[in-house]
Amino acid sequence: MSRYAALDLAALPPPSQVRPLNYDAILEARLAELEGYLSEEFEPLKVAEIMAIARGVAASPMRYLNEAGAARELYLENRINEALRSVFLSTAVGSDLDQIGANRGVTRKVLDSSDPEAPVLEGDDAFRARIQLVIEAWSPHGTEGSCVYWALDADDRVVDVAVYGPNHGLDPAIPPAEPRMVILSREGDGTADAALLEAVFRNCTADKRRPVADKLTVVSAQPVAYAIEAVLHVTTPETASVVQTAALEAAEAFVKGRIRIGRKLYRTSIAAALNVQGVVDIELVQPAADIEIGPFEAPHCTGITLTLQSISGGWRDV
Repeated sequence: MSRYAALDLAALPPPSQVRPLNYDAILEARLAELEGYLSEEFEPLKVAEIMAIARGVAASPMRYLNEAGAARELYLENRINEALRSVFLSTAVGSDLDQIGANRGVTRKVLDSSDPEAPVLEGDDAFRARIQLVIEAWSPHGTEGSCVYWALDADDRVVDVAVYGPNHGLDPAIPPAEPRMVILSREGDGTADAALLEAVFRNCTADKRRPVADKLTVVSAQPVAYAIEAVLHVTTPETASVVQTAALEAAEAFVKGRIRIGRKLYRTSIAAALNVQGVVDIELVQPAADIEIGPFEAPHCTGITLTLQSISGGWRDV
């Protein structure tokens, strides 16, 4: 079985013109340039005397001027790096990403407009994925990617989509020209109600978006409930509350990132997410085994329980 997979933008090498920032190297280059200019005007002994002050006397005006100049050069190089990143889909963020989306006719979703002063907007990662996916939507032949795009476009409640056809090797097999679309809602346990399924169906079957011979079926993903329960072993009880907060935030981020159709959950991945600074060992109680997620299913976390336990490691932890 395969799922539509776009190019992994995170795996691309960084733009060649984005250069590493190194303040010490900039300062040294400026001092070397200064020494070269001085050598054209003064004898070597005088040059050595001036450079000794510029390099070794922290309170000298010459040292201050070179440090200030190096700092300004560093800020400029960083500004250039940020400007370069802003024009690439893989590295643009915030309003720069909005501009790239606008070039392709895609705008950021408003997930919650209950507070007009501070609406909840679609995150950069999800928005970036939709921008990348829109090219698929330009196809009039009903590709898997185009179906996913139009399903996401149908309603802001759609958080994930899977589309299966006869080539996905499912059992029972999907008949030719009868694709099945699975919708995962961002609300509740992920079950899509009839109104959401109808909205997706209508958006995906509009003229010029689906081959006329296709008989599309839109169904809801079935939630697979699981809970996370773990004992975190720490050696410093004084920082236990900080560790617990960090671990809880990491667990919540893991759960949010795994709201996906057909993606198996591994205990090792959960334990890795909980391994924050200050945790020595992790005793993962629940889930007791890896969680199999079928092609029409999606994981739904019902709760996170973290308990901290202090351990003594002897003189090595003093």
